[in-house]
This record gives sequence, C-alpha cells and structure tokens, in this order.
Amino acid sequence: MSAMSENNNVKTGLKSVIIRYISDPVLIYTAVVMMAIMYHYSKVLTAVYGFAAIVVGALVFRVFDYMMSHKIIGTLYYFMVTSLFIFFARGCMELGKNGYQLSFAVWFITPQAAVDYNGLYTLAVFLMFMIFMSSVIYYFTRVRYRIFMGFLIFMIPFAIYGKEAETMPIPFIIMMTVGYIALMVYFRQLKDSDSIVVAEKKETWRSVGIYAVIFASVAAFVPKPEIDTDRSVLESLISAERFTDRLVSMLSAFRDTSSGGQYRDVDNSTPLYYALADEELHLKTSTFSTYDYSSDSWHTEEYDTSSAAVYDNTPAYIGETGKLTEAIMLAAALDSDFSEKYGLDEVEAEKVTLPDEREVTLYSVYGSTQYAPVPQLAESLTATNSNRELNLIETGLIRTDGRFDRFVTFTFKYSADTFFADEVNKKITDIISESDYEELLSDAAAVFNANGEYSAFDKYSQLINDEYWRYRSYDMLLEYGDNERIHDLAMEITAGFESDYDKAKAIEIYFLQNGFVYDLDYVKSRGENAESFLFNTKRGVCFEYATAMVLLARAAGIPARYCEGYLMSEPYENDSFDANFVITPKTAHGFPELYIKGFGWIYFEPTIVPSDDSGKKITLAQTLMISGIIIISVLLAVFMFIKLYPSVSHKFFIAKYRKKEPNNAVYAAMRRVCRIYGISGVNTSHEAAMKVKEKSGADIFALANLFDEAVYGESILDKEDRENALNTYASAYEAFRETRTKRRITTKKT
Repeated sequence: MSAMSENNNVKTGLKSVIIRYISDPVLIYTAVVMMAIMYHYSKVLTAVYGFAAIVVGALVFRVFDYMMSHKIIGTLYYFMVTSLFIFFARGCMELGKNGYQLSFAVWFITPQAAVDYNGLYTLAVFLMFMIFMSSVIYYFTRVRYRIFMGFLIFMIPFAIYGKEAETMPIPFIIMMTVGYIALMVYFRQLKDSDSIVVAEKKETWRSVGIYAVIFASVAAFVPKPEIDTDRSVLESLISAERFTDRLVSMLSAFRDTSSGGQYRDVDNSTPLYYALADEELHLKTSTFSTYDYSSDSWHTEEYDTSSAAVYDNTPAYIGETGKLTEAIMLAAALDSDFSEKYGLDEVEAEKVTLPDEREVTLYSVYGSTQYAPVPQLAESLTATNSNRELNLIETGLIRTDGRFDRFVTFTFKYSADTFFADEVNKKITDIISESDYEELLSDAAAVFNANGEYSAFDKYSQLINDEYWRYRSYDMLLEYGDNERIHDLAMEITAGFESDYDKAKAIEIYFLQNGFVYDLDYVKSRGENAESFLFNTKRGVCFEYATAMVLLARAAGIPARYCEGYLMSEPYENDSFDANFVITPKTAHGFPELYIKGFGWIYFEPTIVPSDDSGKKITLAQTLMISGIIIISVLLAVFMFIKLYPSVSHKFFIAKYRKKEPNNAVYAAMRRVCRIYGISGVNTSHEAAMKVKEKSGADIFALANLFDEAVYGESILDKEDRENALNTYASAYEAFRETRTKRRITTKKT
C-alpha cells in the first residue's frame, strides 16, 4: 500500500491541501466579511479583494495553526506577520498621498461619496482589516468560542456602512448572516450530559442547511410590507452631528480641486437643505476655472474666490439678469452712430423683455458650511437669519468668512429662465455676439459718459463699465489646453451657427445625439480625461459632461467655467418643514456656466439625465425575494449534486476503467475503494481490505491480491484480472451504499 500512497501523494497531495484550506468554513466566512467591507470602498474590485482574502487568509491561518501547537514561537510569528501587514499598509498610505489632496486618516473617516477614489488607500484598508478580521474570527471560533464576540465581529461591516447612512447590499447581509449562524453552530462547545447529546460535526451541517432553507424561504416568499417613514427631522437633528458630515462640510469649504469622485456611488440621503420653490433649480456652491488633462481635475484660481462686494446685511445683490442687454439697447437709443455701427438699428425700436422675478427659500439643516447654495440666475439674497458678514464672490457665490450655523434660512430672488425664449431678446443678443464685444462695451460706456452724469443713466453706465473690465479678465476662461481634437470637434459642432447662444445650445445638444451614456458605475482608467470621454468611452456622470462642454465652449470662443452644487429636483412630500424639495448628497451636481455676449453668465445642462426608472426600481422586499430564491436554488443544486455525484462518479469511473491497461485499472480500482471508504494511504492493501470488511462486510481481498501483484510483484495482469478487479470494486461500492442507507434509517428511528 505504501507505493500507492506515494503515487497518490505525488499526484493529488498539493490539490487536496489547497482544497482543504480554501474549503475551511472560517476562511470562507472571513472572505465574505472582507468582501462586504471592501464593496463599500471599491465596488468594481470586490471580487478581486474576495479572492485575495481567500489566498492571504489561507496563509495567515497556517500561522495561526502553528501558534496553536507552538505557543511562544508561534506568538512571535504572529507579531511578525502583523507587523508585515502594518508595514505594507503604511507603505500604501505613503504612496497614496502622492498627488492626492487628503491624508489617509481624513480620507478614511470621510464618506467615500465625498472623496475621489484612491486605490492605494483602499489597499491599505484591505490589509488592515484583513489581519484584524482574520485574527478575531479565527480566535473566537477555533480557539475561544464566544457567541457575543462573534456577533460584535459580525456587526463591524454594518457599522462601516452605517457611519455614512448607507445600506449594505442584501446579498452580503444574507451571506454574512448564514455564515455567522453556520459558524456558531459548527463551533459550538457542548458537553455530553443526561439532557444533552452532542452530535458529530458533520451532522451539524444538516441543521445549518435547514436554517438556510428557512431563512431563504422567508426572504423569498413571505409577504413583506413596504414601509415609508418620515425620518427627515430625526436625520436633520442627528445626522448633522456626525463627525463625518462635519468633515464633508470642511472638504466643501476648502476644496480647491475637483475630479468628480463625489458624483459616483452616492447613496447618502442625509438632508442638507429643504427648499420652498415653484420649480426645479440648479444651486451653485463652487466654481473652478482651470482644467488639468493629466489628472482629469479642475482647480480654482483667484477669480473663483476673490470678493466683489461685502454686505453686512441683506439684501446682498448678486446679478441683474437681462439688465446688461437693456443697458446696451439704451446706449443704442441714445446714439444712432453706436446703434448703426453694431447693427442694432434694425432692432432699435424693440424692447428688451426682462424675465419674471421668483423666490426660493432654503432651510439649512446641515450646518457648518462656508458657502450658501445660490440658485441659477440669482438676483439677490433678500433675507437670512444669519448675522454673519456676507461676501459676494466674482463668480456669483455667497460666502462668509466663518461658517453658517445650522438652521440658517436663505431667501433668494432669482430670474425665471425665460430670457432667450423671447424672440426679441434672442435677436438682440445674437447681433451683439457677432460684434467686437470688448469694443462694443467700450463704445457703450463712452455713450453714457457723453450724455453727462444723469442719475437715470448712472446704474447703466456703472453696469457697462464693470462688465467691460470683467470681460477683459475672461481670457483664462477661454483656455482649453490647445487640444486639437477638442478644437476641431467644437468647430464641427458649431459650424453654421453665428451667435454664442446658438453655438452653446448646439454643444449642449451634441451629447444627446451622439451615443453618450450616463453611467454611475463606470470607473475611469488611469489617464482617462475629457478627451477620452468625448472620443472614446462616452460614458460618465455630470462631471464628465460638464467638463467636456466647458472645454468645447472655450474652443468655440465662448468663456466658460465649471460649477458644482446641487440639482434641486428631489420632491419633499412630508410636512415637517415648510418645503417641497429636499437637497441631499445624492443630488450633488456639476454643470457648466457660459458667458453669452450681451447677456452675461447662464447655466447649461449637457448631462444626459437617466430615464425615470422609479417604476422599475427593485425594492428591499424584492431584493430579499430574489436573494432568497437564489439561495434556495443554490442549496437545491448542492443537494442534487450531493445526491447524484456518487452515482454519476461511479458510472463515469466504470466507463473510464475499461479503457485502462489491466495493471493501471487494478491500481485505480484499489485507490477508488480506499477513497470511498475513507481509508488513508498509510495502510497496506490487506489492512485496507480488513477495514472495508469491518465497515460494510464486502470482501475485497481478491482486489488487494491483484493490487500487490501489479505494484509489488511487477506482474503483467490480463483482461480477466481487470474484470475481476472491477467486479470486486462494484460489490464494495454497493455494500458501502447499503451500509449508509441502513445507518440513516437506524438514526431516524432512534
């Protein structure tokens, strides 16, 4: 039998060791826990981290096994392994800081939706959690069984999701729950007594299987009510106190770079503001002027943060929609030469129609913010209960030198977005945009100066003068990196259009008509940027769309800037606040603002809004049902495999057996009998035959003799020997099946 054992070890030793290690239930549970944790940090690489957890965990568990039998030196090995994990984790942290704006500590405790993805930081998280979770799970199952500690370990992944008000995916919840119960049952430590009989370990899996079936059946088929509760007040009172929320606020206040990471994988519904308004609005909280192709990121310049005016109280004036057009037309009415020079004489008799003024009130329940959310086409901040000094930024933002407190109210006047819907207004701005605009503003200022210091003209004269000097500083807002492909595409898109507004609308519509896809799950590869988005991937979120439109507009000669804030579109249907919209991190949005000559700054919306799939959205109950059905299907598949495998494997063996040479066939028959009966390779052939006789009564001594002749005697067997060996194997197989069947019947009766 030793020769058989030697050959068997050579052929299957490594394979059996690997299978034994990776089928370890503690290791599998550890991998599931790690996947649940890493899904929070990197959805795309979750499976990769799961595989890594299996491989790394198998190696770490061998160290733990060694510790069990070698206490002192084993403990030293453990500290060495732990130190190695910490060393590599710290290395990842140090490398991850290169070119990244946040330290690891700040990145880790910040909601992932608010920061850009960092692969090295994520790897550091994996290494630290891997050594910690593998240590505690192993210890509290194999070494010192503690149900309560096992439960605390079970709750750690939920706490990671809970700190950002996110929900762990249902499949992970189910897998972790089943795994936790399975380990608690499998490793329970009971002693025999008059009232307790401890079953064999393999018998515990029957209980685990029954539990899994019940759990899955309830999840799949028991009706579950859909509960819609109003937690807005609770969230506004509690969530705003969370340190992570405060940290998001800090990041928003001081962040001078954006790469759009905050728009992906956002599942945070913490209320930031409530709003009372008549329509959906874009809210602006920051602007960026410089784009870097190499890092695919926007950066602020002095223009984005410099103060244009300071107000001690309200009203704080922000803009005057349509007033610039009105001022230019007044200059045309005052001076016919000016009117004729710029082609305004053909519309001189027409009157500019200013949009209606509207009002929006925003209630801050977030607190600790430096910038107020300014609505599109804002005219003024008319009221606020904050007593802080207000700074009007050149880009139309409202900032305080300190921070706005919680429960601050902002009331804005803004203009309806109807200016260009009026044919006369559009015709006037179309004519103006085709002129030498800087010269036009200079001449208009001269017209007002020539007409004297009349109070009726003062505000128009000041408006023209201010616009002249501002426009001269917009050169940097025409910078697009001299990218030839983007320039050529901009020329192609705007070909045939003369006015700035028509060119801008053509660029905006371009994304809708050319195969671009809004994809929250798309992860950009290193090196991808706006050029890649436009010409290769065509997949992204608002950051990619807004960035691309800004660069195309600049290439077409239109000053443009990238803005960030929120899309106020989520309805609020409760009555806890006097509001009809709620603004949350999920509504964070990036969009472009373009300068239209003769009008001023106006927002555009190139982002392809995903179709309304609310009716198709899978609810929690539906997810549970699907997950339950999947579990039942898997369990049924496993059950069928367990039931059918012996018979199928037996028939497959016989089919292959007759194709073998007699000596090899006898060797294979003896190996298979030993495998079926669980007889190790350290036994001789006759010792194995004795054990088979004891277990089932089958007589395989004839097979043992043939085996000895083939292996030790080096005899050449014939076909008749092969058939005799096969018949002996077949009888041993049938005897084994009958013995197992009788054992099950006896166990049930008992």
